[in-house]
Amino acid sequence: MTFSLTETLRDQILFAMEDQNCLSCVDAKEGRVAVVSSSDGAMEIEVDGEIEIDEENYYSLPEWDSSDGFEMMENFTAGLHSPQAHDQLRRCLANRRGVFRNFKDIIRSYPEVEKKWFAFKDKTMQGRITEWYNDLCESWGLEHLEQDFLDDTENLVCDDFEFTVYDSVKDKESVDRAGCMWADELKANYSGETGAAVAAMAETYRNNPLFESKKGFVCRTNEGEFAGYVLTCVFTSSAKKTAALTDLFVIQNYRGLGIGRELIQKCLEELKNCGIQRVILFNSVIPSSMESLLSQFSFEKTDFGYLAKL
Repeated sequence: MTFSLTETLRDQILFAMEDQNCLSCVDAKEGRVAVVSSSDGAMEIEVDGEIEIDEENYYSLPEWDSSDGFEMMENFTAGLHSPQAHDQLRRCLANRRGVFRNFKDIIRSYPEVEKKWFAFKDKTMQGRITEWYNDLCESWGLEHLEQDFLDDTENLVCDDFEFTVYDSVKDKESVDRAGCMWADELKANYSGETGAAVAAMAETYRNNPLFESKKGFVCRTNEGEFAGYVLTCVFTSSAKKTAALTDLFVIQNYRGLGIGRELIQKCLEELKNCGIQRVILFNSVIPSSMESLLSQFSFEKTDFGYLAKL
């Protein structure tokens, strides 16, 4: 007997997959999930006095156990670019003791990372459900389900953050504070005089007198908390179609959520609309994480830094 994978049934299957205390199945006739047995002795399905999942009227749910959950947490952590959260989660997974509870506790202390985790978790488990149902469809001689809905979680950053045009008066305090944070990070990453020198170089670049009348975008949470910014400066005289990328910074707790990518994308689109043809990033302090981000927007490494042609 076939059955349709409705949204309600998806939700029931998802809930049952996470409930390790119950054995459940899909009742094809009713189009719902039913409990076969549980730790408290509950029982809903009996066939001839015995519990039976026959894969014709009652179907086993997608396989999912604690090892799948642990692998999902490992995959999420591996792809997370928020340094503080990543380090804590990595240590939690390595320790393994109380790993599921500790993982949740750490995630909870980073609200924006937690949202990304829930989206990743839903996408992973929904993918498992779709694969399971498509295997059944194949056995029934039916077409597979499309999986386009699984991509909806990629745009969370647009829902949870606001991107506004940079205001040199309104945003000055937040931007200056971010500059101090960047300097502190450099000093922490490079000990002694080296850290102080590198931080001074970065500050000199950011405040270069050539970079006047900066324009760009600022990112804040929906509650108004500053999360990051990007600024550029258009050259004058003989280089009117060229701009310099002067500032790009995302607050540490908000990294790994796609904010930096969204800031650069909005900035480049605006520059292109204004007739700018090239964007330059001069040699300065460029972390490896930023290099990979720049490559996504076709910035090419040059002798003087990076160059993107719009």
